[in-house]
Amino acid sequence: MEVQNEKELLAGLERREETLVVKGELRQKVRDLLKTKLSDEELMGFELGSAGTGGIVAEIVYWVISRFSKDSVMQKDLEAAIRQYNAKVDADNNLILYLRQLDY
Repeated sequence: MEVQNEKELLAGLERREETLVVKGELRQKVRDLLKTKLSDEELMGFELGSAGTGGIVAEIVYWVISRFSKDSVMQKDLEAAIRQYNAKVDADNNLILYLRQLDY
């Protein structure tokens, strides 16, 4: 599914589309959102190092931070939903988001 604005992106993320192709000016905003999440390798190391409890604590901390954040509701929803996706860039410099669980 191709997306070019925040509403289309959020709709695709909420439907858990397998892949989303981000085009236009939205690419930079999505790149910034992707910087707020840990990579798979970082996440695995964190969870192994904390004997599995790190994921639970991290979710609680994330919830508290987002609860008191002054960002818009749309921004909060995008941040929460995009945590389930990984990204890569195609030949046309479009950003492709794909579900994390498809990597396994």
